[in-house]
Amino acid sequence: MLSLRENKIKELPAGIGDLIHLGTFDVSHNHLEHLPQEIGECRNLSTLDLQHNELLDIPESIGNLHQLTRLGLRYNRLASIPATLSNCKHMDEFNVEGNAITILPEGLLSSLSELTSITLSRNNFSAYPSGGPSQFTNVDSINLEHNQIDKIPYGIFSRAKHLTKLNMKENQLTSLPLDVGTWTNMVELNLGTNQLSKLPEDIQCLQSLEVLVLSNNLLKRVPPSIGNLRKLRVLDLEENRLEQLPNEVGFLRDLQRLIVQSNQLTSLPRAIGHLSSLQYLSIGENNLSYLPEEIGTLESLESLYINDNPSLHNLPFELALCSNLQIMSIENCPLTQIPAEIVAGGPSLVIQYLKMQGPYRAM
Repeated sequence: MLSLRENKIKELPAGIGDLIHLGTFDVSHNHLEHLPQEIGECRNLSTLDLQHNELLDIPESIGNLHQLTRLGLRYNRLASIPATLSNCKHMDEFNVEGNAITILPEGLLSSLSELTSITLSRNNFSAYPSGGPSQFTNVDSINLEHNQIDKIPYGIFSRAKHLTKLNMKENQLTSLPLDVGTWTNMVELNLGTNQLSKLPEDIQCLQSLEVLVLSNNLLKRVPPSIGNLRKLRVLDLEENRLEQLPNEVGFLRDLQRLIVQSNQLTSLPRAIGHLSSLQYLSIGENNLSYLPEEIGTLESLESLYINDNPSLHNLPFELALCSNLQIMSIENCPLTQIPAEIVAGGPSLVIQYLKMQGPYRAM
């Protein structure tokens, strides 16, 4: 192993190629702009860490490193990747986050058949990379966050049977492909900060889903079929255009975090009281005029954000039954039906007031 990490190195000598027995080479966090072609003579390299440099290109000789399993290229200045990298067939991770790549060599990803993780985030992709995971079956995680991709091609995940995590946050997606219902092994799906205006009913087929992030989109409704996602633990719908939540959200008995901040909600469904596992509820920055009495059945609730609801003038006495409540945000809610001095005293005093004024004061 040779580590030259954080040494302000600007170039490597051609003699690096003499290290024919070197297995791990860490030259990350330096100022390299280029690599010598001789790097390809280090044929026993299994790990080459080049992340956080200023690399403008990668030499074609990289394809001679047939033993390579890990290649760190994160946060450089790369605009392209050499096609010869497809010769490094034992790589299990492909990570080029934080570069300026617009396209990958045709068939590159499908050639790297042992990949389990693909990270292409924070680049300049405007289309989903060709030769993607439909060509192989081992990949379990794909991160394409922060690009300009406007479409997920139909059938792209048809053979990616082990794919459990897909992150396409901060792209330009306007819709989901018609075969979204076939993504049945997906556990975490992040589609936040796109331009989605609706969800297909087939979203209900993602029965393994535990985390669903749809924040910062253009959604006006959530289909009732979302209630079939019985394993869901996190549902993030912050900053959309929702006017209501379907009653079927009450079927999500494993849900721990529900985030509906910054929408246009005027009420919550009474079925929210069925969310016995809910620990975190964020419903601030809406137009709620009341909270349903059923909120008092949320015995696991620890954090409640109801701030910035300009039409919320009162709180139900049942809220005092949330015995595990530790954090409650009520800023910028008028709460005119509660004495002003109580409101001024903060959330804990408000809860105490609700308890003393309601039928639960002896509890």
